[in-house]
Amino acid sequence: METINFKRYSNILFGVAFICAALMITEKTYGYRSLIHIVFYITGALALLLSLLSSRQETYKGDFNLLFWIGSLVVFIALLLKTYHLPYWLYAMIGGMAISGLSFFINPFSNKPDREQEDELLDR
Repeated sequence: METINFKRYSNILFGVAFICAALMITEKTYGYRSLIHIVFYITGALALLLSLLSSRQETYKGDFNLLFWIGSLVVFIALLLKTYHLPYWLYAMIGGMAISGLSFFINPFSNKPDREQEDELLDR
């Protein structure tokens, strides 16, 4: 039986949420502000959950970085704060983006240290 490809659906939902976020930040909602907010909340939350579920699938375990997922969650919360006009949304946004950016250089939850990967390349 074929497993559900959560990563594909997660990426699609992230794309929809990103488009909604861009429309909200630029205030180009074309009269559908409340609908765009609802679509953003639902697709963003579902995309984050599906991203976490995809990490548990055997085929994607090496690709998942929990630090990136945490940063994405903080960015999502910052966008929620902005849409509700709550203070400190910018600090949350900068923090989430910094965590996500840091995750490209550091993966503290990696099973295999970088040193072992370098040794394998040199032994060949």
